[in-house]
Amino acid sequence: LLCTHLYVPPPPPMSLFVPSSRFQLSAVRTAMRPGVVMPVRHLSGSPKQISVAIAGATGAVGQELLELLTERKFPLKNLKLLASARSAGKKMEFNGQELTVEELTENSFDDVDVAFFSAGGSQSRKFGPIAGKAGCLVIDNSSAFRMAPDCPLVVPEVNSNAIPDAEGSMIIANPNCSTIIMNTVVWPIHQVSECKRIIVSTYQAASGAGAQAM
Repeated sequence: LLCTHLYVPPPPPMSLFVPSSRFQLSAVRTAMRPGVVMPVRHLSGSPKQISVAIAGATGAVGQELLELLTERKFPLKNLKLLASARSAGKKMEFNGQELTVEELTENSFDDVDVAFFSAGGSQSRKFGPIAGKAGCLVIDNSSAFRMAPDCPLVVPEVNSNAIPDAEGSMIIANPNCSTIIMNTVVWPIHQVSECKRIIVSTYQAASGAGAQAM
């Protein structure tokens, strides 16, 4: 796997992950801040043009990802919107264009470089490894691979340097979203003065129930 790094990673992370409730939309924005760019496999042609798929594109997090791709001027070569068979054929607007949602299947990733998964743990477990075998780098937003020993668990601002440690893995997991937000703030403090213990109280966000709940 030949990776192109557009971001200089910080020092190794602290081991303070406290799973809790899901503030999904805020976590997605945290992970896609300016200056935080994931490593991508070597591409034919321009290495800055990336073919992207969003699994769960019609959900709340999927729609937020679409807004962020535009906001961050992400270097897209192609964008594929994936969802359940029920949502296939739906039209969604992106960057002034109308895109058609496709059904998420085993053949969805043949021409994709990076796939953002936010379609639930069962879909991630089923299609994540398939996407990886097709040569696609999977960024999974569910809990499916958080404890998998061969999948790096990454908060970009804290330990993006952990990504190459899982040699051969094509799946990158992220922690619970309240954990992402907490560690993004606590990590700079930890670098100055070691944090030995954190007591956390969190509350379930309405966004955790998806677009219909909001």
